Amino acid sequence: MKANFFNPISAGAQTSIKAFFHDFCNFMVENYSATPDELMLDWNCVGATARYHGQNRAFEFRLWERSDGHLGIPDMTVIVSVFHISGLAAKSQAEADAVSLWLRDAAKANGFRHIADESHGPTDAPNQVPGCKIACLTL
Repeated sequence: MKANFFNPISAGAQTSIKAFFHDFCNFMVENYSATPDELMLDWNCVGATARYHGQNRAFEFRLWERSDGHLGIPDMTVIVSVFHISGLAAKSQAEADAVSLWLRDAAKANGFRHIADESHGPTDAPNQVPGCKIACLTL
């Protein structure tokens, strides 16, 4: 008989996730007038997902303490799973660039060591995580 043990999320990772979500909420309120109904944090067995779904925009970031080997994603990675800014938004590329810069800085400030994009394969960037099957950069 094989024992099935649940590995809880560490206290340090929980703190990082909560701090990132706090910063995420503040950013979305300041920049998009987000309401509590548009912001969510859903916990799972390896971390959590921070979500914002507002008018003409949707962002979802998986905040993983660990991947348990999935796709070679390293520990403490923010994974971009949804990044949508409608073409109806004025200056959508500039806005996407600003959100991307905020994401990089917020992830690093809150203890995450990597950022990944599950919709792209590995890159040629010098900080691409070796062996990861998706675009995953060390911050």
